[in-house]
Amino acid sequence: MAKRQRRRRRLSGRAAGDTGEHKAKLPFPVNLIWNSKILYVIFIMAMIGGLAAVGLSPGLGSTGGSTPAEIVDEEELPDVEGTPEGLLTFSAPEKTIDVTKGYNAVITTDAGDIVVALNPDAPVAANSFAFLAGQNFYDGLEFFWVLPEFDAQAGDPTCASSSEFSCSGTGSPGYDLPKEGGSATASQWAVIAPLTISGGDRVHGSQFVIALANGELEGSIIGEVIEGQYILEALPQRVPCFGSLPSESNPCQTDGELPDALTIVDIVVQPA
Repeated sequence: MAKRQRRRRRLSGRAAGDTGEHKAKLPFPVNLIWNSKILYVIFIMAMIGGLAAVGLSPGLGSTGGSTPAEIVDEEELPDVEGTPEGLLTFSAPEKTIDVTKGYNAVITTDAGDIVVALNPDAPVAANSFAFLAGQNFYDGLEFFWVLPEFDAQAGDPTCASSSEFSCSGTGSPGYDLPKEGGSATASQWAVIAPLTISGGDRVHGSQFVIALANGELEGSIIGEVIEGQYILEALPQRVPCFGSLPSESNPCQTDGELPDALTIVDIVVQPA
């Protein structure tokens, strides 16, 4: 606006010069008052234009149109990617054991050995467990979740003691399995491949839960702990927040509050 006013004054001056006409100057202080009015009008118009620009800009005080997206700290978001690139994955487990025969899985941890008798009534899940053990898939993984007198969970490849990946609680070997068996009640020391979705019919390909008490844990029962129960009984509560914030409805533990996890050193499946 100010530029257009100055341009008009320059054009008027040129036109007056061309025709030889000269406008009489207003006497002081009238000329000063008149110039002040012009400056005042220009200032008011500039303010109105600025307010209009603010009101029409999306996300900057506008009551209509688009609004700005909420700024979210990525560190507070849970990892929903499942298994990230760079981890050992498979399209399906290979046949590894004769499920008609008895097998024990010796889970060597940094606190001692836990022995599991594999369940022939869940042949698909038991064979997958043996296959992954033979591929050293479980080496270095942690019991990332422990709720005393309820359950302890391991087998997520993102939850490794190396901390190379952020522990998501959703990692897999690249496949899942059909649920075997119809019972939703597990006895103490049962080892279970948990459901991928509550109420579903598929279980995790590598994750397993150990029941620390009798209760309802849905999934395929892989086997039963027959030695090393004392190791599991001594585990402190470990309930990670997985990127969310602790609250009354989510009494989880932040990274700084989590106790050291029980780590799997090796798993060997051998005839019973």
